[in-house]
Amino acid sequence: MVLKRWLLFIVIFAFSLTLVLSLLIYFQAKSPFSDAADQAQTYALEKKLLAHVEKTYVYNNNSTFLTVVGTTAKGEKKAYFLPEKQSDEKIMEVSLDEGISEQQAIDLAMKDIKDGKLLHAKLGVEEIGPVWEITYVNSQDNLNYVYLLFDNGEWWKRISNL
Repeated sequence: MVLKRWLLFIVIFAFSLTLVLSLLIYFQAKSPFSDAADQAQTYALEKKLLAHVEKTYVYNNNSTFLTVVGTTAKGEKKAYFLPEKQSDEKIMEVSLDEGISEQQAIDLAMKDIKDGKLLHAKLGVEEIGPVWEITYVNSQDNLNYVYLLFDNGEWWKRISNL
């Protein structure tokens, strides 16, 4: 009887310890991205680039940009691309009315995909200019990236079956 209690105690303790350590590692790993997104959002609001921020995320290519999407004081929907590091790269902006929407980009990228699962759609900057990055998993569980030009929705590049 005592052995069963000790065994139960050890199992519960090991499970609890594993859970706490997993959560700690997860939040520590996520912290730099959250901090960078918070700083970008604060910058956009303090510099009055945007009056209201809808979303902020990290976009990686050859350089890392923080994309901040929101509404200006005049009611225009805009996205700003802030370089991660203060460098010679300038802050870029696009008016969301001047290109294809996120939903249009998703529809174009997933048009011929059957049983695919959308992972995310991000607006970012590549050497060609603003692009939508659509990431999905196909029916064979392969990771795929599709890059569409923001201006007109034309396919720029595709990375398939990773």
